[in-house]
Formats: sequence, structure tokens, C-alpha cells
Amino acid sequence: MPSYANARKDVGKINLFRVGGIRISIDFSWFVIFVLILWSLSVGYFPREFPAQNAYSYWGAGIVATLLFFLSVIFHELAHSLIAIRSGLQIPEITLFIFGGISKLSEDAKDAADEFKIAVVGPLSSFVLAVVFMFLEKAARSMQLPMTAVIFGYLTWINFALAVFNLIPGFPLDGGRILRAFLWWKTGSLTNATKYASDVGKGLAVAMMILGGIQIFGGMLIGGLWLIFIGAFLRGVAEGSYQEVLMRQSLEGVKVDEVMVREVIGVPPDLPVSRLISAYLLRYGYKGYPVMERAGEPIGIVEIFHIKDIHEEDRQSRTVAEVMEPINPDLVVEPDLPLIDALKKIGDSDLGRLLVIQDKQMVGLITKSGLNRFLEIRSILGS
Repeated sequence: MPSYANARKDVGKINLFRVGGIRISIDFSWFVIFVLILWSLSVGYFPREFPAQNAYSYWGAGIVATLLFFLSVIFHELAHSLIAIRSGLQIPEITLFIFGGISKLSEDAKDAADEFKIAVVGPLSSFVLAVVFMFLEKAARSMQLPMTAVIFGYLTWINFALAVFNLIPGFPLDGGRILRAFLWWKTGSLTNATKYASDVGKGLAVAMMILGGIQIFGGMLIGGLWLIFIGAFLRGVAEGSYQEVLMRQSLEGVKVDEVMVREVIGVPPDLPVSRLISAYLLRYGYKGYPVMERAGEPIGIVEIFHIKDIHEEDRQSRTVAEVMEPINPDLVVEPDLPLIDALKKIGDSDLGRLLVIQDKQMVGLITKSGLNRFLEIRSILGS
């Protein structure tokens, strides 16, 4: 019988491997761009650059080139991540998705200098890869390996294009982050720097969407739609980044104990899963509960996704202790922790709640939904 204790809510993602403690994952949307790039290379680019070969050669070269391109994207993001780690930031994950790759920063850089270093190293790494692939292309041609040379030629061009595109000074692109670093250094205000860089980014995003519309009317449907999608994505991220900075500013000085739920419903570890469903999940409507020993000491958290795959006939014999997430540092915060740090921690967690513990006793609970309501109310009240 399978174990449910380590179930996760990584819906829409596949975890691949780790590099220096950084998890590399792919979002399901990545498969769309992978297939599109593979198809365009195998059907268009390689037959044009190296004609009179069979289809197997083109598709084989397409697979190799596409995989190496996305390894180049990972290299680009790892460059950001390693400099960020050296600057004291945490990078739990790099995710490949339909628009490329993204490093999940735990927080903003501590100063303008760190922001600049983290931002500029990405395009620099892509330029380095472009130079490396250029020399490999020359070596392949000298060794009479024309198809290999064409692959390296494509990787030279695409890494150079990736570097140049990322240097566009519109947030959240690397160029926009470089602009934000300069403005932060000049004005001393991260908020004002982010607002200006975000406004520039939104303007460039709208320009991309307009250009995409023009291309559609000019008969370039796929290219036009792609520009519109990228522009819409960049505009949303630019606005969201500015709102996040405002949120951090508004939560300055707020502690966990000011927003936590103090009257918490716990469940015993020997409770059958069937009773958990009938007496707690359906009765109270919460999707998760702390698991408590008789003496009141918390030993874990059980959520609805821990039990959703247990067959109905097994729910009477299985207990909460068998399926719960055992308590660990990732599930716990202290009452005097700044709320912004708790938001970051619960955002990184696969669970929807964290236990507030002091002197080994649970004094409260915070949930993602509760924190979202708190932020919404503060936003409405303007406080």
C-alpha cells in the first residue's frame, strides 16, 4: 500500500534535479514551448541551413539543439542564483516554463550593488555561452562535421539573442533590474526605483503587444500572438513586482502574533481518516488541521491532499498519524517573527498553514487564506 505521508501539492510541475541545493523543475507549460522550438528547428531551421538530409537527421539535431538551449537557460538562471546566494539570499528553485526560466528569489536584494550584480550576471553568462558555442562551431567546421556546426551556430545565435533581449531596460527583464539598481543607488529608495522600472517595463510590454497586433494584421499570426502573450506576461509581472514591494513596505514592523489564529482546532494522531473527514473537514470546513498529542504538543499537520487518494474502504483503518506531515522547521514559525518572513515561508511551503510555536507549545496558527484576507483588508483600508 502506498504511503501518503510525503504527498505534495506540486501540481503542474515536475522536479528534475538539484544543483547546489537549488531545485530545478519544469512547469507543464514548458512542454508547449519545447515542442514549438523542436518543430521549428527540425522542419524549418535545419533543413534551410543544411539541406538534402533525411528527416531523422533534422529531428535528431532538433532534439539535441532544443535540449542544449534549455540547458543554456538553466545556466543563465543559475548564474543569477549563485550570485544571489553569495549576496545572502535564498534561491530554493529554478523553474522552466513557457516563457523561459525563472529563479525564485526569497526576497529582494539588500542593496543596489547586490541588485546590480545579480541582474547583470545573467546576460553576461549568456554572452559567455554564445562565445563558447561560436568556437565550438568553428571547431566542428574544421573537423568536417557540418550538422554539428549548424547546431552550435544556432546555439551561438540564440544565446546572443537571449542576452540582448534580457538587457532591454524594462522590469522584470534583467535590463529592467539593472535600471532599478541604478535608480535605487541614485535615489536611495527601492520603492521609487521599482515603480519607475516597473512603469518602463509595462510601457515596453504594451509596445510588444501593439507590435504583435500589427504582425497579426500583416499575416504573421504565430509571431504576432507570441509577442502579445509575452507582452501580457511581462506587464503582469512588472505590476505584481511593484505591488509586492508596496506590500513589504506596508507590513514593516508587523509580527506573526498580531495576525495568527489563537483558537485552534487540533486532531489526535490516532484519529481514523474517516472520522477526520466527517468530524472535522466536513463539519468545520477547514482543509487542514494541526495534529496534537494528548498533552497539547503538536507533532504534525494533516491536510486534505494527504488523504484525497486514500480509497474509501481504507479510510476507517488508516489513521491521521500515518498520513500527516510530521512537524519540521519548515512548518513552524515563532510569534515574534516578522510577518513578511512568515509570508515568504508559507509561500515556499506546499502546505496551506504553519504552526506558531513558543516553548514547544502551539500558541496559534497562520494560513495562506487568512493572510490573504489580512492583506486584502489592509489594502482596502489603506493601512
